[in-house]
Amino acid sequence: MSPEPSGADKRRVKRWYLVLYLRVYNQDTQEILGHVVDINKDGIRLVSDKPIQPNQILRLAVDVPKGSGANQRIHLEAESLWCGRDVNPDFYDTGLRILNIDTHALLQLQLLIEEFKF
Repeated sequence: MSPEPSGADKRRVKRWYLVLYLRVYNQDTQEILGHVVDINKDGIRLVSDKPIQPNQILRLAVDVPKGSGANQRIHLEAESLWCGRDVNPDFYDTGLRILNIDTHALLQLQLLIEEFKF
């Protein structure tokens, strides 16, 4: 694990906090990896109860609640860039860079951010 870099200074696109605490799954194992802390079209900061080692390529599924009570899933591929202790030492924060996003997933992500950002 390496500490969180000062990535906010390097970011080209603002990250958004969401009014919802969205679950993020590993698509391959269906294991819950954590929850979205902040997000933009280029990346996600995830909080989890286990560390996620840097330099991993992960296939993610982000659960987005819909009005009917069902969830929609956004499928993404991301690379873990860093991992460090959260403000609460029982948890870990991980920086993820979104890779190879297709047009449909990008549109879903933009709609998610627009609907739930604050």
